[in-house]
Amino acid sequence: MSPALLDAPVRLSAQSADPASVSGGRMTLEQRLDRTWRTLQAQGAAECPLCHSRMSNHGSTGECGGCGTRLG
Repeated sequence: MSPALLDAPVRLSAQSADPASVSGGRMTLEQRLDRTWRTLQAQGAAECPLCHSRMSNHGSTGECGGCGTRLG
């Protein structure tokens, strides 16, 4: 575990809708990938978590048009 995570304890709240607000403004990799996947499923496109280009939904996978990253 990272010492930085232990230096600043975070109060978890059911009222917090934004994952970034729970972790002090930074999302974990899991949170970022989950948000990207949910956006792909809901809207058909999302920002690539790696290069920030457009990622498109291709059925059971998402593919970035910029760097080729795939989620699925």
